[in-house]
Amino acid sequence: MGKGLVTATAVVVIGAAGYVGGVAYSSQRFEDEMARMVAELDRSSDIKATREDVDSGWFGSTGRVEMELATGDGEGPMRIVLPYEAGHGLLSTTMQGNVKVLYGTPSRDVFAEVLGDGKAIAFDGSVDNFSGASDTTLTLPAFDWQDPESGTRIDFQGGELLASHDGGDTPEITVDGEITPFDITNGAEKVSVGTLSLNGIYRGADNDFRQDDKIVLDTLTIDNGTGQPPVVASDIRYSGETRLDPTELRYLMKLSVQDVSAGDQQMASGDVSISIDRLQGAAVYDFITQLQGLLEEAGKPFEELSEEQQVAILEKVEAPLFTMLSTSPRMTLESLNAKSDAFGVDMQGDGQMILDGADITDLTIQELQTVPGQQAFLNRLSGRFEFRNVPPMMAMMAGVSPQAADRNLVVEIDGDSVKINGTPIY
Repeated sequence: MGKGLVTATAVVVIGAAGYVGGVAYSSQRFEDEMARMVAELDRSSDIKATREDVDSGWFGSTGRVEMELATGDGEGPMRIVLPYEAGHGLLSTTMQGNVKVLYGTPSRDVFAEVLGDGKAIAFDGSVDNFSGASDTTLTLPAFDWQDPESGTRIDFQGGELLASHDGGDTPEITVDGEITPFDITNGAEKVSVGTLSLNGIYRGADNDFRQDDKIVLDTLTIDNGTGQPPVVASDIRYSGETRLDPTELRYLMKLSVQDVSAGDQQMASGDVSISIDRLQGAAVYDFITQLQGLLEEAGKPFEELSEEQQVAILEKVEAPLFTMLSTSPRMTLESLNAKSDAFGVDMQGDGQMILDGADITDLTIQELQTVPGQQAFLNRLSGRFEFRNVPPMMAMMAGVSPQAADRNLVVEIDGDSVKINGTPIY
């Protein structure tokens, strides 16, 4: 009996020690990952990231992650604040908190102004202590807000986003979400946004990166408040694929609308697919990185700078800019389809345009400020687009009879010269 008690006590002590050791490991791993994440964010040229009020324990931790972004609009920076609480277990760590966006000087809570008292964007997540895999759910609360100046009212019904990380050495994050239908009104005018579904995959880091995005909106209804039937667009889909490696940047975009109608009248449907490729990858990364650093120093977005300031910044990044273009970038209209029974339209199109990158690294930003330099740059452009069975009005504007059996347009670009069906228009 005495030996059994001693054995049982030993098992409990060893088990408790193992559990405490496991929890201590969980706590330390969480701290290491948080420190790594904040350091990674802080390396970005346009984000200043810190962790404040950290209280770390074996079984639980609290703290606050702050990210400051320069807005350049003279009203002060924008800060994203993430207060969190973490619970450390043997197998996983859980974390809860909310998202605050503070803007201006003195700062004000942007979300609190819109969401109302007692509401916040909340997050709830867990991390596997061994694999590093994680899942985080972001919950968007419902709110009813009206702009005091325009009178526009938003009746938002909430939504949810789930971000998952596989824990692998190559970072890969998957995002899935859904926004509940909501309305935007202004007087008698009303826009009803149906269910919005989001899906994204983000893989890699820096100049070896892949991003896939998909957005699906089941319906979009626009009522102008005049008593006319509202316009309803259904099954609106967007997808984007971005690939960046040291060799090349490639981007493919697809957009489609299954149906647009008003009352019982079907008005239109269509889809378009456009790609951009042959941008030198390493130079793209260098250009973006250097430009972000210069804009951070300037404290303003590029479009808010004076023309002289813009030119000065471009001169500092002209090496990666022109190297980026040296591989003869190409924009391709993969396909265009537009159909309307109401207007007798059933059009298709495709084509491409190329910027000749031969010896383009010999150019300078100063040369592009001159008329000869601009002409020399335009002379590098060439392209050909074909549009078949174009609408009668479009055919007439291009000099083709609306009654012609063959309403096809061929658009040719050669420098600053543009021809339609062989006839110069510029």
